[in-house]
Amino acid sequence: MNQDLIITKIRSGLTNIQKIAIVLFITLMIVMGYTPSAKADVIYQAFDIPFQEIKNQLPQLKANGFTYIQVSPPEKSNPDKAWWARYQPVDFTVIESRLGNENDLKELINAAHEQGLKILVDVVLNHMANASPYVENLQYPRFSRADFHPRGDINDNNCPTVTNGWLGGDLPDLNTSSPYVQGELRNYLTKLLDLGVDGFRVDAIKHIAVADARNIFEVVPSDKYIYGEIIGATCNEYSTYPAIHNIDITDYGLLGRLKTAFSLGGDLRSLINPQGVLPGTIEVTFSKTHDTIPRNGRCEGLCQAYNFDSRDQILANAYLLARQDGLPLIYLDDGNDPIVRAGANFHEKLLTQRQNFRNGKEIANGGNSPNLLFIERGNQGIAMINKAGEPFVQSVARMPGLEEGCYQESVFDFTMCVGRGRDGQKYVTQWGSPDKGGLEIPARSALFFVKKS
Repeated sequence: MNQDLIITKIRSGLTNIQKIAIVLFITLMIVMGYTPSAKADVIYQAFDIPFQEIKNQLPQLKANGFTYIQVSPPEKSNPDKAWWARYQPVDFTVIESRLGNENDLKELINAAHEQGLKILVDVVLNHMANASPYVENLQYPRFSRADFHPRGDINDNNCPTVTNGWLGGDLPDLNTSSPYVQGELRNYLTKLLDLGVDGFRVDAIKHIAVADARNIFEVVPSDKYIYGEIIGATCNEYSTYPAIHNIDITDYGLLGRLKTAFSLGGDLRSLINPQGVLPGTIEVTFSKTHDTIPRNGRCEGLCQAYNFDSRDQILANAYLLARQDGLPLIYLDDGNDPIVRAGANFHEKLLTQRQNFRNGKEIANGGNSPNLLFIERGNQGIAMINKAGEPFVQSVARMPGLEEGCYQESVFDFTMCVGRGRDGQKYVTQWGSPDKGGLEIPARSALFFVKKS
């Protein structure tokens, strides 16, 4: 969504009513036979990158541990060169923009499938462009004035305006309750599905009424993945939209907690059981998106609410990739960072292993610190995060949750071994070199260990 058009009144927490609704929803899904499971997938947001350029990057993206590649909206859109123009559709029947044409997208999809990767397409179904010559008389290919809601502002506390108002006050809002409009949007999704796409990211889904969204997405097969963008929920969106096609939801509540915990003076231990966040079974997690980064030297709107230090964002990605809950989304160049690459592979290898946040004092003296976090995955691996400006070094370290044996670290490429001491407890007997025990976590870094086979 265009951050310059987003209402900046952010609500990152959940009300008690919303929490109850989510619990009831998940309970109902389980009763009906749907059993949510952890997701091995990691999404790479190839934001505003031409399709041919993404195609050339596919081997590296696969090596980096990504499963889904998310591309920006491909339909004919506002002709402006700026990124936000891709989020202002003009014609859903034509796939052509500065990113490439229909053939370019098809080639990307085919090449991705050859690599064992999947393509997610960002789709904008709520509104059309405010560009000339279309907006003056609300005349677009396949749409006319009768296909839009009357112009009006959005009030988060007035649910009808959330789905009927114009985003930013000037983006023409499609009347998605119209069978004709629903049919046109289904045709667009079908066109993309016929090209072979593997799922969708739905921009501004909270601004499409639930009943309308259900009708629109009925053409999407159950094996295709969908997640929707919801920034703050005041109309029970967190509990209603996941019931459609098992749609996952962007977790801006967790993003707010990440910013607080990783920023100066924050406490990483608050992330052991973060409050006001979505259940792990329906959340898409991230440390940044295209809406939360500075533009032209300015940080406004969602950027002001959610942006934080770039190194801390990398460490936040380490946390997201180390945990079992949620489906991590990685933005652009972050995907090339060694910590993110290691974390993505850790996430995949230990998918089925239960997560356990280990109290640092059980590992080493001084380990119970606001700057440290230890995340075990079963007894087969552990992630360690240190956000402090100096290394955490201890000559004696215990590993009570891991099996005896040796573990490969994938950021700095060294071996840690765990063995029994005379007291029967499990200790780190090798840290890199055979004659060195204890542990040493570098400053402002993260480590990922997986048991060697």
